[in-house]
Amino acid sequence: MDPRHLSLRQLEVLKAVSDSGSMAAAARKLFMTGPAVTQQVKQLEKALGAPAFNRIGRRLQMTAAGERALAAANDVHSRLVVLAKDMDALGKRDDGTLHLGILATGTHILPPLLAEFRRRAPGIAVHMAVSTRAELARRVKHGEVDIALMGRGPEALAEGARPGGDSLAREPFASNPHVVIAWPGHPLAGERAIPPIELRQECLVQREPGSGTRAMLDNFLGMHRIAPRERITVSGNEMAKHAVMSQLGISLTSAHTLFLELKTGALVRLDVEHTPIVRTWYVVHHPERWLPPAAAAFREYLLDEGARMVESETRELLSAGLDGA
Repeated sequence: MDPRHLSLRQLEVLKAVSDSGSMAAAARKLFMTGPAVTQQVKQLEKALGAPAFNRIGRRLQMTAAGERALAAANDVHSRLVVLAKDMDALGKRDDGTLHLGILATGTHILPPLLAEFRRRAPGIAVHMAVSTRAELARRVKHGEVDIALMGRGPEALAEGARPGGDSLAREPFASNPHVVIAWPGHPLAGERAIPPIELRQECLVQREPGSGTRAMLDNFLGMHRIAPRERITVSGNEMAKHAVMSQLGISLTSAHTLFLELKTGALVRLDVEHTPIVRTWYVVHHPERWLPPAAAAFREYLLDEGARMVESETRELLSAGLDGA
């Protein structure tokens, strides 16, 4: 038997004949003519290489081959019912699974946005991957992540990317200001309009090579021709903040990672001229890949209400932490 010669229609007719007890009744159930039903059964039997029914007078008695084909027809019917339910679920913007990607820096802004979104759509399950920029780009390209939240994108990213190639589409979402932080009691805390050159006497706590924040710091130092007294390299924002709180040095970091520290006074922001250095958060997705309804709904939420929430928090953050003395 060659399964390629079987069709869903043949199995549907077989099931209808079995359920109805006759080809005439099956024809009425399926809104087909009697000869059309007979033809489908004959084609099925040809594909099986055996009769599906013994015809005894006007009665039909299913053969062993017919029973096995009917079991397959019932299996296919069950799978199609499940598929229909799955497609209905996929079509709902308040159901399904949302696959998100985020940089470590973004973990400070995404959870509140996600919590508000899920209050409105509690049926949505969330899988969130926290990774590097390059790894997130790879996951978006391969369909492992529907949407990623990134700052400085890899070279493959292109704002408003046209379909084609390996480019990913990125849509501006919110500002991502970076500020210089120090511990309370630092000699420059409370000063206003600090010239960047003053940082030459400081020990700078810097992020690891490859970090977007590290690249931003190196660019800032080069632009103002600053050679700091000393540099200490750490991995991650949390380690950088704790190093500053331990008075190892000052640092440049995203204001979005500092909400609690600036509010509680654990850290202060130094009013250095030409800071904050403002970068942009982007919503990143594949321009040619279909966004499931849950992901499409979250993207719209991020670019509208979510963006306003982040900008409001940003203004609050930038007004905090300058008293410091």
